[in-house]
Amino acid sequence: MKKIYTLAASAFISLYSFAQISEAGKGIVLSHETFNRYVSVDRLTSPDTTGLVNFTDFLPEFAPSGSIYNFGYSGGGYVYGNNVSTNLRICAQGYQNIIGTPVTVIGAIAWFTEKQSDLASSPTSKVVIKAYAMAANRSANTNSSGTFNQTLNWPGPVATASATADILYADIDTTTFNYVTFSTPPSYAADFAIAADFTGLAAGDTAGLICDKPFIATGAAAGPGDAGNFDYTFHYYNSVSKWFVTDQLFSPAAAPDLGSGKCDNNVALFAVVSDATGVNEFFNGMKLTTYPNPAVNNVVVEYTLEKNANAVSLVMFDKTGRKIVNNSYGSQNAGTYKVNIETSNLAAGTYFYQLNAGGHNFTKQIVITK
Repeated sequence: MKKIYTLAASAFISLYSFAQISEAGKGIVLSHETFNRYVSVDRLTSPDTTGLVNFTDFLPEFAPSGSIYNFGYSGGGYVYGNNVSTNLRICAQGYQNIIGTPVTVIGAIAWFTEKQSDLASSPTSKVVIKAYAMAANRSANTNSSGTFNQTLNWPGPVATASATADILYADIDTTTFNYVTFSTPPSYAADFAIAADFTGLAAGDTAGLICDKPFIATGAAAGPGDAGNFDYTFHYYNSVSKWFVTDQLFSPAAAPDLGSGKCDNNVALFAVVSDATGVNEFFNGMKLTTYPNPAVNNVVVEYTLEKNANAVSLVMFDKTGRKIVNNSYGSQNAGTYKVNIETSNLAAGTYFYQLNAGGHNFTKQIVITK
């Protein structure tokens, strides 16, 4: 049975800020400072949000340690964002498509840690979220002896993005997820990646993404990185026009084992996949679907409980998290149930509906048209 992993709602999560140097691919952690803040992560956009929820069909899992981090860049900016380097302003998170059947990526989630603007920001200043197919020998990683090189010897994003969507700098929300839809959703039967291109930010605008736990050598948080040497996080190195495994670029040149160094972690870029699990498959003991979808005036939410369950509820919310429906049913027996929801008063757009039962939840997307 698949499990759903969430970062705790309104949880008290520690973040660490690391200063890094790179440019020659020999960056090391120089220092860090620890700070805390409340992060509200009480809504997930899909049971097939890769890495964040569905890490059974798609690897890697994001933040299995339960900690999230912020990587500053030596001299200014962010490792996973834009920084003083003109070479390293595009990063990507790859996903291994374990199920190996075509899946459609309808959108993506970017989780930003911070943004700053030193000048009057341009209204066109933006981060571009991109989806890429991945293939063998499309990125550079260390070789078997740990030697730094530029040989394309590792899976990575292909040359051309399959889909793009803009997030204007003014719209970047650092308190929750930023969701974008792809106007022409790409489909992949193999591995794929979600990238964030920060080169479109105006001069003076800086933004960075959250990441999960890196390798930490000493201290209370010492231990291996959350990526577990998976090496599916990438940076595009502009001056040589190549993708590199991030852990290689920001680790000592002699890092062994194909880049198991200082950046053995993942970045908070998640693909939202349309019904990869299928409506006929139980997900944590539940089936969930709607019809019609897209909907206009009414929609029927149909769900099936595989076993008797307590604390059953159905919630529908918009992309800002505003709850439109919040129905509690208490305990329900195994079986199929249907709920009619009027949508005539809702604006056209993307909405989400979530079934909660027995301590588990299942969330899917619905589109309202007018």
